[in-house]
Amino acid sequence: MSHSQAASWRKWLAKPLPRNLLVLFLPWSVLIIVLSVLLYDRMLSDRLEPLLDAQTDSLNEGVAVLERHLSSLRGDLQFLSQQPLLKRAIKRASPDSYAALSELLLEFSESRGIYQRIRWLDETGMERVRVDAASGETRAVEAADLQNDSAAYYFVETMHLYRGEAYLSRFDLDRQYRPDGSIRELIPILRASVPVFSERGERRGILILDYRAERLLGRLQETSVAYGGSLQLLDHEGYWMLGESPEHAWGFMLGKPELTLASQQPMSWRRLLEDQRGSFIDVAGFWAYSHFRPGDKGAATSNEADHWLLLSHLPADHLRALRWEVLWRVLLFFGVLQGLGLLISVRRAVDEAERLRAEHELYVSSQALAFSNEQLQGTVDQLQRTRRALLQAEKLSSLGTMVAGVAHELNTPIGAASVAASTLEKSSQAFQAEMRDGLKRATLERFVQRTDDGLSIISTSLERMAQLTRAFKQLATDRASTERRRFDLRELVDEVILLLQPKLRQSPHRIELDLPQSVMLDSYPGPLGQIVQNLVDNALIHAFDPGVKGVVTVSGKADEANGQYLIEVRDDGRGMSEDVLSKIFDPFFTTRRGQGGTGLGLHITHQLAVDILGAQLDVRSSPGEGSCFSIRLDIG
Repeated sequence: MSHSQAASWRKWLAKPLPRNLLVLFLPWSVLIIVLSVLLYDRMLSDRLEPLLDAQTDSLNEGVAVLERHLSSLRGDLQFLSQQPLLKRAIKRASPDSYAALSELLLEFSESRGIYQRIRWLDETGMERVRVDAASGETRAVEAADLQNDSAAYYFVETMHLYRGEAYLSRFDLDRQYRPDGSIRELIPILRASVPVFSERGERRGILILDYRAERLLGRLQETSVAYGGSLQLLDHEGYWMLGESPEHAWGFMLGKPELTLASQQPMSWRRLLEDQRGSFIDVAGFWAYSHFRPGDKGAATSNEADHWLLLSHLPADHLRALRWEVLWRVLLFFGVLQGLGLLISVRRAVDEAERLRAEHELYVSSQALAFSNEQLQGTVDQLQRTRRALLQAEKLSSLGTMVAGVAHELNTPIGAASVAASTLEKSSQAFQAEMRDGLKRATLERFVQRTDDGLSIISTSLERMAQLTRAFKQLATDRASTERRRFDLRELVDEVILLLQPKLRQSPHRIELDLPQSVMLDSYPGPLGQIVQNLVDNALIHAFDPGVKGVVTVSGKADEANGQYLIEVRDDGRGMSEDVLSKIFDPFFTTRRGQGGTGLGLHITHQLAVDILGAQLDVRSSPGEGSCFSIRLDIG
């Protein structure tokens, strides 16, 4: 290949469609070919296996039918050969003994209904007793009509048997004629016979049953139809007794030597003779076969007729049609998947071309997008700073409320102390003036009383100021440091309520405490105090309708089983709806939008409870039944 041709090929393969056909479709095509071959083998096996199993099953059922019927035939023969009346007729030949035996055979023939005739032939071949069944009527043949069958093959064969052995003839056809001489019916007959002996062991003839074999062949035909109509029965020469079609049967009786399997399928016939039982597939189809010996298997003598072949045949045309059916399905599968692979390859080529165009457009717009991202990131950062500032402002608002309340609360004792000090100062000046003019006892007593009253007022005011200062200092320290320590829960709540007194004086509502004394917890008192303050403050602001005097209750109890302490802040106000309840802890959610509410109070409260205390903060409420916030924290 020249350099220009190689360059041309490389240029052609650089295009999306040729490259996808080479890289994607070619391996796909090879894979589908392999899968199609495997699929064909698998589908053919799945379709053939039930059919082949059915042939084997029909063969087994046919063997069982033959064994049952022939076993019944041998049993009847054995039964009759051991009858005392037969032994008596052999021992004493007389009309009475013959008549008694004839009556027995007549009753037996009528009860069984499967025998064309039953006979006893003496050692000369002369019929001594004979019962015939024809046209639905059973009768004993008169002595004048009895025949000599000494030359019959079955008599000769049976007379050579030993005691306990039985003879079974080849199938024969009993022709039933019409009055005009035409054949009305062909009845297949099997002759079964045994030799009979005197008490001294001498052969005294044979007992023979002419078995109507149409029942046996009919049962085989039923079995064949049940499994698809493929069961056949042949003799040792390959003649059909039961064939694929009725016209194939009885060739050896009808003078048609060409009606044998050996002449029509010679290769298959040779393989059928190789083994006693088996199956194989050849050009004629599938064969399952079993050789069968209908006679007495324990007999010392045998004949060629004592050999049948039972086979089940699935014709080659049937197998060929099945293979073509499977092949067309596989070819359809192959065509669909190959078309799908080609469609995918073309689609991939189109998608790749679109992708190259999109990459170019993406590159062009990436700079503008990067600039927009920078602006967006700056906006997000600004929003985050604003959010943090709002959170910090909300955190400080509760401290500011506390400072304003403490300042307002301190004004009262400071004012009282100032007035008392001013009064004492004026009283002291008046006392000094009277001392210069002459001190009287009444003046001294009045001065002392005023001094005691003033000092008491100043002392009480200073104690109140000290109490407020300690509470404020403790709460401010706890909230500023966020340290973990052991503290008294009742004292902490008392301090929070103390600092809320200025707001309570301006409100019609009241706060009730249901807390035991000396409950020691190991936690963070600052955040816990802020949580209680926020929840009480939230109830005072949001829980009650105007003009209502509400009650906010702070309670606590220990949960010893779980090692926790439960603090509840309940109100008897208006309650909350399900919609409000589901968003109560969301940031910036408030029911007082435009009335000073920021929507951060309960959000911060939830963060303090969960993130700092590691507690569980829940709320339950329903309209008209108030609200209850519960804080569940470890006792520590």
